[in-house]
Amino acid sequence: MGQDLTERLIQKSQEAFILSIETYNKPTIKYRVESFSFFICNAWELMLKAHLIKQNKSIYYKDKPDRTISLSECIKRIFTNDKDPLRLNLEKIIELRDTSTHFITEEYEMLYIPLFQACVFNFAEKIQQFHNVDISKLVPQNFLTITTNMKSFNETEIRAKYPEELSKKYLTLMLLLLH
Repeated sequence: MGQDLTERLIQKSQEAFILSIETYNKPTIKYRVESFSFFICNAWELMLKAHLIKQNKSIYYKDKPDRTISLSECIKRIFTNDKDPLRLNLEKIIELRDTSTHFITEEYEMLYIPLFQACVFNFAEKIQQFHNVDISKLVPQNFLTITTNMKSFNETEIRAKYPEELSKKYLTLMLLLLH
């Protein structure tokens, strides 16, 4: 049962990963940032749960045995160093996933593209390390690069384009992510 569940989780993880990249790289989709964050988080959660099962660790909450642990909990259990760049990257993307419906601007993806790209490469590395899956056999290496329309912008343009509350939030986020 454990191995069968592990294999199903790994298969679904790969599907979610491919969906994240395909959705993000499709130029006609305007909900790219949000969709990528949803699918990539799902891919990581499934892959990490499979890893925990392989280590004979439970993926269920002790007080709720019918409910599996969250992605955040998987990350804490596997990547125990809270300063690990991989863990920090995932935590920022989880935060985006959790808040993306509340704050979206066209410029948003320019801030997140470096995080997304790192997340894609980290996923490919960890699924190989944890499950001996070469993701480049499913997605050619050149398609593991995610693309965006990087236009230049400045603080004045942001303040002019968006209401004060939104522009302040965006500019604060920009400073946090870029520094």
